[in-house]
Amino acid sequence: MVKFLIVFRSCFLSITRSSLFSFKRFFMKSVFQITYRWFLPLACLLLGFFSITAQAEELSIMSFNIRNGRGLNAPDVDLERPAEVIRQYSPDIAGLQELDRFSKRCGNRDIPADLGKAVGMKSFFAQAISFQGGAYGVASLAKCEPIRTYHVPLPGKEERRTLQVLEFPTFVFFNTHWSLTKESRLASVEIIEAERKKFTKPIFLCGDFNAFPDSEEIQKLMSTWTVISPDAPTFPANGPKIRIDYVMTTLKKDAIKVESAEVLNAPAASDHAPILVRVRF
Repeated sequence: MVKFLIVFRSCFLSITRSSLFSFKRFFMKSVFQITYRWFLPLACLLLGFFSITAQAEELSIMSFNIRNGRGLNAPDVDLERPAEVIRQYSPDIAGLQELDRFSKRCGNRDIPADLGKAVGMKSFFAQAISFQGGAYGVASLAKCEPIRTYHVPLPGKEERRTLQVLEFPTFVFFNTHWSLTKESRLASVEIIEAERKKFTKPIFLCGDFNAFPDSEEIQKLMSTWTVISPDAPTFPANGPKIRIDYVMTTLKKDAIKVESAEVLNAPAASDHAPILVRVRF
């Protein structure tokens, strides 16, 4: 009887140890599988997410008064002139000024849409005035779709002007063409500042401002905006002597890196020289 109990005890302990060992192996294996299958991919995903969000955004911006594709002095519309420049430098976004849409002057063509198709970019038009059965204003070309677009009227003694706004996920783009009169330009500063305050994202502003760098209106803008286009003349295109076209941003200098900024040599494309700025922010 005693011998039987000893044998039984030995068997019981052996089975118990074996079961505990098996359970331990099963438990550890399950934990490892759960960790491997779920936690590690999740960790990698999160690390990738933070890595992506930490990366600087790259953006190339063009500002270009295209004079409706009529070149420097040509009376005819030839969109291949500005299209060639845009294709060559391939900006992510281009703010264009002086474009007609369905006007008699341009043969009832949709200049922004036609130009967008010619360079493979999305086109967005902002009307300043009605003109010859159509419209006249500014347009932007972009490689990606904005969240929303709208425009705000600006004053002009000779003709009304406009500010075009395109909002993207990580930045906002302003495109404008100012009046020839100082009074109207100063009023435009106040309107643009009111729009600026509506956004917390970085904003980039470009256009034909018809104002010199030391003018009161440009100096007022520079109290809240940083000019990132080159300190170089932009008009006339065949021998620039004055600087009236700019690219600016609401970002401070320590929050943006200007990789390159140049006034492009394209005298046949328009009476204004185009500006190209590449930034990281």
